[in-house]
Amino acid sequence: MRSLDLEQLKAFVAVAEAGSISGGAGRVFRSQSAVSEQIQKLEASAGAPLLLRSRNGVALTPAGERLIGHARQMLALGELALHDVRNELRRTDVRLAISDYFRPDEIAGLLAHLARHCPQLRLQVSMGQSAVLAHGHADGLYDLALTMEVDSAQRGRAPTRVTVLRKEPLSWVAAPGLDLRGEPDLPLVLLPPTCSLHQTAVRRLQHQRVSYRIAHSGSGVAGVQAALRAGLGLGCLNASAIGPGLAIARSNRLPKLPGCSFGLLLPPGDAPPGLHEAGAALQAFFR
Repeated sequence: MRSLDLEQLKAFVAVAEAGSISGGAGRVFRSQSAVSEQIQKLEASAGAPLLLRSRNGVALTPAGERLIGHARQMLALGELALHDVRNELRRTDVRLAISDYFRPDEIAGLLAHLARHCPQLRLQVSMGQSAVLAHGHADGLYDLALTMEVDSAQRGRAPTRVTVLRKEPLSWVAAPGLDLRGEPDLPLVLLPPTCSLHQTAVRRLQHQRVSYRIAHSGSGVAGVQAALRAGLGLGCLNASAIGPGLAIARSNRLPKLPGCSFGLLLPPGDAPPGLHEAGAALQAFFR
């Protein structure tokens, strides 16, 4: 009777989540050739190709789509069993806050990664504006917070317990083909003024003396994206938040925008070990 090898499954999940053989190899601390061999052996056991390989990386085949959910469950159960046998399983409640601007289709993978590597965690996840989450973390409302900051806004701020995970450019964004040539005041689609991207967009336009108006104020990034797709105006988004139906807007009226950084606000040094394990697992997800 055939069985699935956990190390091969671990390599398969790492490659699928990273989107490339090289990225997956870094996550499991193996060479690319070793990971490729593990994937080939797993495909031989499954009797079907699991990944489509191209110059741009890899994508799951239909068989791979069916297997990956089972693979994640098997890996999580394997780690859970090992911890249980070793009597190391101590339940830890973790209050995790995630910026609204963080890539939506990556959140499921991030949470699955935490479940695999820290099966003792009981997660309570909150989404919101980075500034609100950062204040909540400082006030002890969250144990870990994944926030976004505009690069220029970071100057002069102490990077206490902050680990930068990823940098992205900011861009002016609109529905493809949106014609703003007849608009004396640029119609803006943004989150409320407490949002750092709202502040950045308005500040840059004011500095260049470009006239604007707030055409739509969304309560969340998904609402802003929907309003932009509907052609209500122009927005300011980080690269990973530019989803389907949106395009980078180009005009000599639009000032240059800075970049942004996603960072992880860590728990204090005297926090329970489980919280530090969760922080380390989150950092590993981005490597």
